[in-house]
Amino acid sequence: MARPERQLFERVRVVRERAIPLPGDVMVSAGDHVNPQDLIARAETVPGDPYVVDLRAELGQPKIGPEEVAKLMLKRVGDRVQAREPIARNRVGVFGDIYEAYSPVDGFIEFISHAYARVLIREDAQKAAPVVIVNVAKKLDVSPMMIRAYIRCREGDEVRQGAIIADSPGGVGIDYCYAPASGTIEKICSRTGTVTILRPAKPTEIDAYLQGRVSSVIPERGAVVEATASFVQGVFGLGFENHGTLRAVTGSPDAVVTAEDVTADDAGCILIGGAGVTLDALRKAVDIGVKGLVTGGANHGDLASLLGREIGVGITGQEDLPLTLVVTEGFGVMPMSADTYELLRSAEGRLVSVNGSTQVRAGVRRPEVIIPRPDEGQTAARLVEECLAEREHERGEPAVGSKVRIVRNPKFGLWGEIVGLPADPVRFETEACLPSAEVVLETGERLFVPLANLEVF
Repeated sequence: MARPERQLFERVRVVRERAIPLPGDVMVSAGDHVNPQDLIARAETVPGDPYVVDLRAELGQPKIGPEEVAKLMLKRVGDRVQAREPIARNRVGVFGDIYEAYSPVDGFIEFISHAYARVLIREDAQKAAPVVIVNVAKKLDVSPMMIRAYIRCREGDEVRQGAIIADSPGGVGIDYCYAPASGTIEKICSRTGTVTILRPAKPTEIDAYLQGRVSSVIPERGAVVEATASFVQGVFGLGFENHGTLRAVTGSPDAVVTAEDVTADDAGCILIGGAGVTLDALRKAVDIGVKGLVTGGANHGDLASLLGREIGVGITGQEDLPLTLVVTEGFGVMPMSADTYELLRSAEGRLVSVNGSTQVRAGVRRPEVIIPRPDEGQTAARLVEECLAEREHERGEPAVGSKVRIVRNPKFGLWGEIVGLPADPVRFETEACLPSAEVVLETGERLFVPLANLEVF
């Protein structure tokens, strides 16, 4: 059975939008030539802190039972709130005063504790102020000139949100002033009675990812980078974006990569394997500093051992893994297709970009290998997005004769053809009854597969 076409392209025009999620500075201009590590855009952001609102203190009611919290709340978990917006309201007595609890920042309701009558608000990082000024004199009801007598910290000290920065004797005990955000004490002012906290800025950056040319700029966000390249699409991957020099470590598409095949010279490289890779080879590649590995197959258990946890095949790419893995065929020892192997071998020594991100449900995303070929011109290039769009167009409703790929274990990655569509749901070993298709695999095996576990071409 022939596999669906358009799994790899010898020469296409690859287009990638590279943008940060919030306004910042764009470092490139249209027409610039960029390398994968070149910075496209950058923004300084302040991480959003959590803020706790004590309903008992704010609403003037020392005792609020768990059942009363829901009645007093004006917002629910997940709701967005603005600074000084009421989140809860309480009337004391029939004709008494109305008390309101306000959100201290722009953000969203992350958690409501009914037992302790407290609300956790997560600050919106895009609106977080880099500097926070605390009016200590007002909080403690003391003269501004006297605040240094009550301050517990000095200029230059680091403080955590909620830490006590000042205290003084109050009417019925000790009054405390807390740090509303984490940061560094920048200034203690005896004239205004305030303490200034400088919050740490965290850079948000995005690089070019691939070697190419900036075709257009997205104001304050980033740019569109394009390149004439060879393109290989995998079936499963781990790890996010990486780049390096392409190097073959096996002599054939049906060889398995072992630890002996990986050497210290492979640091910073993207390696081409064959039918699989051993766990020892994966661990050695990580230790040496290999940037990526492209192989036909991989053992699911080995990958779980490498990560230290079980992996799902539905969505990947966020693993804490310095190496990017791209599997072109499926799980197990599976020889890489000859066309894919020869295309990769022909590009040995070139700078390539890889991304292991995989998503097999809505918004399908497959791992990729991009091999820029800037010296081969643009005339023969086609938009890879157009090619993939055509491929998406070919995918449709399952029908007898449709070519399919299984996207869930235990047959993940295997290809086949639908030979039957039962009218009634099929009962599986799990006791679930699901709409299914009868599929004949390339190996000749005949089995029923839930429709939700099939990618139809």
